[in-house]
Amino acid sequence: MVSPEKQSALPQFMILIYEREVPESVRAASPTVIEAHLRLPRQIAETGGRILAGNAMRPASTAVSVRDNTLTAGSLAEGAHSLAGYFIVEASDLDHAVWIGRMIPVADGWVEVRPLLLD
Repeated sequence: MVSPEKQSALPQFMILIYEREVPESVRAASPTVIEAHLRLPRQIAETGGRILAGNAMRPASTAVSVRDNTLTAGSLAEGAHSLAGYFIVEASDLDHAVWIGRMIPVADGWVEVRPLLLD
C-alpha cells in the first residue's frame, strides 16, 4: 500500500507498445530506437508528465497463457503484432497521456493508452 504522502495527484496511465517483431534482447533493437527511449524520461518530464515504470517484453513465444485453468505455450493474442513493452506514466489527463504516447518510438506498430483504475 502506498502511503498518502507518496501518492501523486496526477492520474496514471498504462501505455502498451505493440510491435511486429520483438527482439530477444533490448540490445538487439536499433541504436536509434534505444537512444530515443533513453531521451523519453526527460522529454516526458518537460511536458509535466512522469514515467513511473516501464520495460520491454520478451517475444510472445516465451509467454504462457492461462485460460479456464488451461495452460498454453505462447500468447493467445492473434495477429502479426504482439505486446513489446509498456510504460506506466503520470499525466494530467487522457489527452496528455496520449501526447506522451505519441512520443514513444515504435518501429512497426502502435501504442495503446489506457487509464489505470486507482481507487
